[in-house]
Amino acid sequence: MPPRKSVQQNADSPADARTKNPVSLFLVYGTDDLSATRKADEIVARLCPPDEQAFGLETLDPDPDLNADSVCTFLRNVMEALLTPPFLGGAKTVYVRNAPFFNPMVEPGKFTSVKEETDRLVTRLKKGLPDGVRLVLLTRSVHKATSFFKTFQSLGEVHAFDEPEQPRDVQAGFLPQVEQRLADSGLSMSGDVMAAFLDRAGYGLRHVSNEIEKLSLYLGDRKKVTLEDVYQMVAPVREGKFWEFADAFCTGNLPHALRVMHRLLGQGENAVGLVVSLQNRLRDMLILSDCLKRRWARLSGGERYRKLDWNVPPDGEDILAALEKDPRKGHPFAQAKMAAQAARFPASRWFRWLHDAVDAQSAMTGGDAVDPALALEIFTTRTLGELMTSSAKPAG
Repeated sequence: MPPRKSVQQNADSPADARTKNPVSLFLVYGTDDLSATRKADEIVARLCPPDEQAFGLETLDPDPDLNADSVCTFLRNVMEALLTPPFLGGAKTVYVRNAPFFNPMVEPGKFTSVKEETDRLVTRLKKGLPDGVRLVLLTRSVHKATSFFKTFQSLGEVHAFDEPEQPRDVQAGFLPQVEQRLADSGLSMSGDVMAAFLDRAGYGLRHVSNEIEKLSLYLGDRKKVTLEDVYQMVAPVREGKFWEFADAFCTGNLPHALRVMHRLLGQGENAVGLVVSLQNRLRDMLILSDCLKRRWARLSGGERYRKLDWNVPPDGEDILAALEKDPRKGHPFAQAKMAAQAARFPASRWFRWLHDAVDAQSAMTGGDAVDPALALEIFTTRTLGELMTSSAKPAG
């Protein structure tokens, strides 16, 4: 199945009027990175052919260490690029890759400085770019409620490339396929080891198979895979590194969460990125906890083949459809694992932890920012430490 693709153009500028009012704003986004990048490069090449790019193309990439200050600087650089006249009066294309404007870490409105710079840029875009200047933005994810996205949606072109979801019956057969590949290699894993393995290897069957082959070569005659083997041999996928900390935190086990946190920070991971990923996970926990309480979702099956079954009433469908992320979408194995964690505590606790995580991020990136690693450790210790002293019992 090809990736889902959608194009939205300015309703006030129909295609037959493009020659009179050419589009100058282009947004390309989606989880299908390859298709999205190809489309953005195609647009850039159309606007600015290769033989004109020496003087007609300006490419901007943000600082990978995203924080409020770096995003504000980047926004100002984009504004300067857009307002700098084209060389010798010709056309100019500004190509912004990995645009941070839609990243939840720097979502406009969370920080006053970012919001002010974003508002300035949006105001400029609404007024129109100088003659001959075009802006192409490439990003992986989009928050569609932002004024930035709505500006591109109403005044320019929006191209979406999201990888299609596998049918649930295909996804549901994932774990047996993994176990079959283990058996074919003569290996075995306990439930805890399997969970850690998939957390690190991800849920792509091809990559998982490659990691099993690596484990087989590493173990030699030994056939029982241990946690130490997984941590030694299976390198986490990029998303898996952030998932690993969030998963450790949501177990409620403070020593384990601190060990994972220190290891990831020691490997060069960004503390701000870890706490932002945790915020996303805590939102999922909050929603799943509420769905379980309402009996819209129910866990079934044993520890190894646990499933999350959904039975949402019509009024609930409207509520879930309004969410930015539908909790029913995603890999069934990961869903069931998260739901089992969510069931351990009431929604009120998940909500409080989410609020505290947002405060921790503000402490890391605000005007009087403290050391991010220290702020993350204080937050983790203070939040999970309450479980060690609290007499409150997990929700049933």
